[in-house]
Amino acid sequence: MADLWLEARRRLGRWEGPATGRPGTGRQVREYKSILRDHFILSSDVTDWEPTADEPAGLHHEGLGVLSFDRSSGGLVLRSNYSEGFIHEYRCRVLADGPRFVFEARQVEGGPPGMRARETIVLDGPDTLGSTFELAMPGVDFESYTFERLTRTAG
Repeated sequence: MADLWLEARRRLGRWEGPATGRPGTGRQVREYKSILRDHFILSSDVTDWEPTADEPAGLHHEGLGVLSFDRSSGGLVLRSNYSEGFIHEYRCRVLADGPRFVFEARQVEGGPPGMRARETIVLDGPDTLGSTFELAMPGVDFESYTFERLTRTAG
């Protein structure tokens, strides 16, 4: 129980780096902060995507989430809200090893019925984090949507 939460806390801090995926290329700033007497972790991210032929002004994405430890299931729960109007309730279904979390949302509020989402977060070292975000439509396997390679910053 405490080990899983301890692993989650290793991600605390500010992270920055390149983002790639379906929207193109961009840059993400992500932050994890301990809140409410260390019972929760507040996550926020901002990604600015460069202009493309389909999106000449580029895209601006924001996300805000709260991570908690669910004592009844012994797992992590991440409730995330996104600027595009989607809300996901992720459950950490796999902790393959200490630095790797796989969060899966069985449904996406604001999306079409049956849409699912998955985010895999890997702490590659004390100051390097990789994040892969995937989406799946009904009856279809997950497909990669974005990938971020972030470095912990002092700010």
